[in-house]
Amino acid sequence: MRTVLAEYFVTERETFLFLLDDDADAPRTERIPLTRDTLRAHTTELVSALHAHGTLPADGPLSALTAPLAQVSAPGDLVWIVPHDTLHYLPFSMLHVDGAPLAARNPLCTTPSATVMRYCQAKHDSSRRRVLAYADTAHDRPLPRARRQAEELARIFGDDAVLRLGPHATSTALDTDLGPEPARIVHFGCHGTFVPESPLRSGITLADGDLTAERILNRSLRADLVTLSACESGVNARRPGDELVGLTRSLIYAGAASVLVTLWAVDELSASLLMADFYRELAAGAGKAVALQRAQNTLRSITGDEVIRRCEQAPGSYAEDIADVRFRCGDFTAARDAYSRLLDAADPDGDRAARFLAAETRSRWAASAADRSPDYKRRIYSNPYHWAAFVLVGDWR
Repeated sequence: MRTVLAEYFVTERETFLFLLDDDADAPRTERIPLTRDTLRAHTTELVSALHAHGTLPADGPLSALTAPLAQVSAPGDLVWIVPHDTLHYLPFSMLHVDGAPLAARNPLCTTPSATVMRYCQAKHDSSRRRVLAYADTAHDRPLPRARRQAEELARIFGDDAVLRLGPHATSTALDTDLGPEPARIVHFGCHGTFVPESPLRSGITLADGDLTAERILNRSLRADLVTLSACESGVNARRPGDELVGLTRSLIYAGAASVLVTLWAVDELSASLLMADFYRELAAGAGKAVALQRAQNTLRSITGDEVIRRCEQAPGSYAEDIADVRFRCGDFTAARDAYSRLLDAADPDGDRAARFLAAETRSRWAASAADRSPDYKRRIYSNPYHWAAFVLVGDWR
């Protein structure tokens, strides 16, 4: 696969982009008329809208960051991005090139710096087979969809998978599982937190406590890929010299060749669909960057009726998910009836009953005000909120 390196450097007056491909003897330099303050303002506006799952601002000036890629890369080329300054928090996959999101055109990966890639690639080993999954670890904040996501991972990889759920997903179990040999994949489907005032305290919640960035730095976590399917798992703090401090950097230092992280809190159902497709692509032999690109584009284009079909065919109960999809597709009457059935079956004093009651009320009001027919062909996850949060850091193979 042809590779194009795109390294950014942000200054007070403008932004520099250094482009280098497999055929070039020297980097090509592009000067982009975006100041540090302009980039920070537009990035903050965009990321805030994504966090809130609100109306997204147009690409506007940010599209200038990726426009030069049209001249130096072809569709299908691997684009390796090295961000700088506020660009570490920008979801490049949703920025447009030739009128379409970059993820629709190219597989992507990032590294905190260009030198980190050599370190990551030295740890890549395609012969590894073991897959470890830890999910739904906080008994007071259950993640049933994350549990199903891990169970689906185990089904995809079969005998090569080790599944730890609930109270069994501990840091002690992780150390034991990693003891015999390095893993191909270590998957965490857990709550995650970012602590901006003390980024090394950021971490993911296992059954016996938080696995923080600081604790990760003090252990060996040898894996070809670590997936953090957790809220804001990819957010890091920048330090002088553009040094990143957080979970991603800690995992790479601890032995991971690459890390799949999220930049904001993601919707559980859409994340589960994306992760299932990502792992199926990996199991079929695709490289990590290509697998992620395919999974993102599948999610971007999936329709409401396709989501319902996948939920109905999957093991376990997806009644609430299907009701949510019906609401997204504008079938408010069917959604209301589904939420009503869920409410009748729920513990009246539990959190689920309150959630179902709110959803039923919302659906009842929407049904009374609806002025058009349901549309199950609607691409319900086309908004970048659902797919652009996922970022592959490190080795793309």
